[in-house]
Parts: sequence; C-alpha cells; structure tokens
Amino acid sequence: MSAARPFVFPLLALAALLVAGGLVYLLAPVLTPFLAGALLAYIFDPLVDRLQARGLSRTTGTVVVIVLAGLGVFALLLVAMPLFQGQFAELSQRLPAALELVQTRLLPWLAQSLGVHIDADLGTLKAWLTQKATQNGADWLPTLQTGALAIVGILANLLLIPVVMFYLLRDWDTMVARVATLTPRPWMGAVTRIARSMDAVVGEFLRGQMAVMFALSAYYAVALWLAGLDYALPIGILTGVLSFVPFLGFGLGMILALLVALLQFADWTGVAWVAGIYLAGQVLESYVVTPRLVGERVGLHPVAVIFALAAFGQLFGFVGVLLAVPLAAVLLVALRELRTAYVASSFYRGSYNPASPVSSAPLMSAFRPGPPLLESHITSLPLIHKGKVRDIYAVGDDKLLIVTTDRLSAFDVVLPTPIPGKGEVLTKVSAFWFDKLKAIVPSQALAIDPRSVVSDSERDQVAGRALVVKKLKALPVEAIVRGYLVGSGWKEYQNRQSVCGIALPAGLQQADRLPEPIFTPSTKAAVGAHDENIDFDQMATLIGTSLAAQVRDTSLALYKAAAEYALTRGIIIADTKFEFGLDETGRLVWIDEALTPDSSRFWPADQYRPGSNPPSFDKQFVRDWLEASGWNKQAPGPQLPPDIVAKTAEKYNEAMRRLLG
Repeated sequence: MSAARPFVFPLLALAALLVAGGLVYLLAPVLTPFLAGALLAYIFDPLVDRLQARGLSRTTGTVVVIVLAGLGVFALLLVAMPLFQGQFAELSQRLPAALELVQTRLLPWLAQSLGVHIDADLGTLKAWLTQKATQNGADWLPTLQTGALAIVGILANLLLIPVVMFYLLRDWDTMVARVATLTPRPWMGAVTRIARSMDAVVGEFLRGQMAVMFALSAYYAVALWLAGLDYALPIGILTGVLSFVPFLGFGLGMILALLVALLQFADWTGVAWVAGIYLAGQVLESYVVTPRLVGERVGLHPVAVIFALAAFGQLFGFVGVLLAVPLAAVLLVALRELRTAYVASSFYRGSYNPASPVSSAPLMSAFRPGPPLLESHITSLPLIHKGKVRDIYAVGDDKLLIVTTDRLSAFDVVLPTPIPGKGEVLTKVSAFWFDKLKAIVPSQALAIDPRSVVSDSERDQVAGRALVVKKLKALPVEAIVRGYLVGSGWKEYQNRQSVCGIALPAGLQQADRLPEPIFTPSTKAAVGAHDENIDFDQMATLIGTSLAAQVRDTSLALYKAAAEYALTRGIIIADTKFEFGLDETGRLVWIDEALTPDSSRFWPADQYRPGSNPPSFDKQFVRDWLEASGWNKQAPGPQLPPDIVAKTAEKYNEAMRRLLG
C-alpha cells in the first residue's frame, strides 16, 4: 500500500466540511430553523435515549422531551414578560414627566454648559408626529409591509423549529446508523474515532456555554444589585441565560436595565453605573469568560474564539455567530487528524526510508555497540538491586549508578541470551527523553560521567550504558498510559468494552487510536512476578489522592508530548509506562527508564493499519519465536537463536536512530 494512504480520509473529511460550509453560506437565509432544530435534536438525543431505556417508545420520549423544553422556554417567558409589562407600564406613566424633565432641566443645562441650543417642546413634538402619521402614511406603507413580512418569517421559523426538531430527534439513532452503514469498512475505525472526537468537543462546548451562562447571570445579578437597581435578579438572570445567542443577552439586558435605571434614579450617576456594568460585562464575556470557559474546553485559543465569532458572523450572519464556536471546534478536530496523517507521511519526512539501515543521520548510523553484557560485575561499589534489565549500585549515600545490561525479559522471565547493544540503546534513548521533556517533570539523572565513579578496570562495563542518578524514594506503582487499543487492552475490550475498567466507545478495532489517552496504573512486581492492574482509587489508597492525581496528570502530559514528537520521526507510541519517585522535598521526579522500546510499544507510522497488530520496534521477534517454540513461559527461559537475536538488536537500533536522528 502507498505510504500516502493515511492522507485519504482526513482530506475527504476536510473536503466534506468545506462543501458543507459552502452550502450553509448559500442557504443561510433559510437554514436557521433546520440548523436550530438539528442542534436541539443533537443536544436532547441522550435524554431521549434514557427515556427509551426506561421503556418509553422513541416517539413518546421525543414528545416528552420537546414538551419539557417548551415548558422551559415558557417558564423563561413567564419571568421575562411580567418584567417587560411592568417596566413598560411604569415607563408609560412616567414618560410625560420624563419629557418634561428633558425640556425643563436637560435642554437648559446643555445650552448653558455646552452652548448647544435645541428648540423643542411637547406641543411641537406631538404636532410633528401627527403630521407624519397623516401626510406620509403612504411612505411608511412599504416599511410596514416589509416589517410585517419579517415578523411573519420569524414566526414561521419559530414554529418550524420544533417540527424539525421532532422528526430529527425521533429518527436520530436511525440516521446515525444509516451513515455508519454507508461508511466504507476500511474507514470505519477512523470515522468512529473522528466522530467521537467531534462529539466530545461539541459536548465540551455545551458544558462550557452552560458555565458561561451561569457566570454571566451571577455577575450581572450581583453587580446590578450592588448598584442598587430594582429588578436586579431577574434582569441579571435574563441577561445571562440569553447569552447563548451572542449579543442578545447583553443587548436586551442592557435595554431593560437602563429603562429601570432611568425611571428609578433621580440623577445620571445610577444610569452611568448600570451602563458601565454592562460595558464591563461585555468585555468580560467577549475576551475572558467565553474564550476561557468555552474556547479552552474545546481546545481553541481565546484569539481563535474571537476570530471565529467575527468570521462566521461575517460569512453567515446571525446563524454563523450562533454556531461559530462549535463549528470551529469540529473543524479543529478535522485539522488535527489531517496534521497527524501529514506528519506520519513519507511526504513530510522527505526521502526518509524507514526500512533502510543507512537512511539515518551519520551520528546514529555510526553507532557500534560494545561486547554484550548479560550481567555487570562491579566490585568497587556496593550492589543494591539486580532487576530484570538493570543492575543498581550505591554511589555514596545520595546517588546511584544504574547499569543497563543487554538482558532481555519476556513474559516476566529474564532470558539467558543477551541482545548486543540493547543496554546502550535504552540508556541513550532514556537520556534523550529525560532532557527533552524536563520542562514537564524533572528526572533523577545527574550530569556525572559513570566512568568517574567506578574503578579503571570496570569502566568498560559502564561506558555508554550507565547513568548516575539521585537516590530517591520510588513510588510503589507503575504509571501506564495507553493511546491505542492493543495487547491486553484489546482482549479486555472485546469482552467488556473497557480497558482496565475504563469504559470505551463501541465499534473500535484492534490497534485503533483511542479518543483520548487513558491512564491505567499497575503495581510493581518483583522479578519473576506479574504486575497487577489497579484503578485510580486503588492507587490513591497506596500513595494518596493528591500524589496520585499528580502522577496521572504528569504521565498523560509526558505521553502526549512524546507521542507528538515521535510521530514526526515516523514512530507511533502506542502505550508506555513511567516510574516516579519523590525527592527530599516531596517533589515528583521521573526515574528508571524513559520511553524506551522496553517500556513502550513503538510502531512504524507508515505500516500502521487499524484492524491488525502493527509490527513493533522492540522484542516482538522474541515474543513471536517464544510463542511458537512451545515454551511454558516459566523460568528458566530458552536460549535464543542467532537470527532472532540479530533481528531484535536491529529493531532496537532502528528505534534509536529514528528518535535521535
């Protein structure tokens, strides 16, 4: 297959989005009720699903949800209409006095203070209005006709929205299933992943918008109350609730608040305070609240949110402003997919040929491993621990020497045959990642030459394969992050649609990328024993809730940063494990090894195909041979044949060459 194949689906998805955007642009004047109905159907579909699970038919559940939504709108109107009615009644009663105040106080003040002379009186104003109403009625007729038609159009759209919503909501699951049925089978995994990513983004948008509505309601209600305005609570709540339509809540709320202020306050100070509260609120909404609570939830930079509101409003008018952020977030998902495919393509990597051992940079192609080291024998330092791969020695009271041998373990058994150069590869790769990702978490590695802490006769055992590190208290857990569905996770998913108890979407294939990386810790087993998966609560019991959360968040941050970089080098990091310790101040520190072929599952990006287990840059040759050999997976392990040793050594070397350049 062509290496450019990963481009196919993201390009088609982006093209489909562009075509859909063009259709929205062309049909914007008539799309409002359909887009609004579709959005409401999407929002309320989970609620209908729950009602259906409780025994109601789909149609009945749809009717119930629409009725409840209508009652919610009606309740909002019950709050708003008395407010409108009361304020306009009070305004009509006070309007003559207000006009009198303008004529007797405001106009003289303008003339005296600013030299602005306005000749006006109530009689003249009434006469002018009467004259215009009688003489120019014909001129007003077209305007009245246009306004009447506009009102009819608005009412028609309002009535059409629940109709569209009903049919879409009733048939939502059927339509989704039909789309899934028509999706080409090779694309099914990608379609499912992207659709779920978009669903998650839009869900975050809706949750963020609810947070915006709550925050603005609280701000306006409290600020207007502190300003001493009557009806501060209903006006503040109305402003916040209607903020889901950009500028509607702000505009309507400010008009109501200013009307109340003009009628309530005897001077202009109170009116100025109300106007200032709304101007400050609009600034907060546009530049702080919406970008932070909505933009950051969906992964959009605050500047991108502001640009999306302006751009979609310019292109599609009111409908565009209403849908700007969710559409921009959906487009962001498509662009992320396109970027992932791009950096995994041979086009991005130029003439790089992952199958060629001479395609790497001169530094890595010149790597020549020393003699195989199955076991270290350093007598100048006390031996503390001998692990599956590493031998650890004490350097004074506060440092350790970690020697990475060429031992290889499979199925938790250390095999008797060394893999030449393996220890040097793991050491170089670990040192690379420790340095590259030090901004996320510090490592235990020290800038001390290992050869300087052993005797002259022992230097050959540590050259290129050892690190001097801080002596730290290791945490009794392994922090595992999984980005793809493979291995034991795939087996569990097939049985329970979960991985380590974490529920996952239906329809995933083997080796599919997960919607988001997941954190699945385990216990640390001794040599010959098996690690046991535990959940986050069990880990929190072992090390404390706060530290457990820090380990989880740090592990996910390390994985995401490393996976993004590795993809630019033609490697997919399917999963990995981290180990951490605490220094003398209680600070979290990265220990042991870092994102090596031993602690991670590396796949060549150009050979990645969902639905099958891709080849890996580690001991897969050894595992496959052992599985076929009939070995019972109990110690002692069998001797490995030379060709398996050579192939495995080359895979480790290739992983290092790709990552380090």
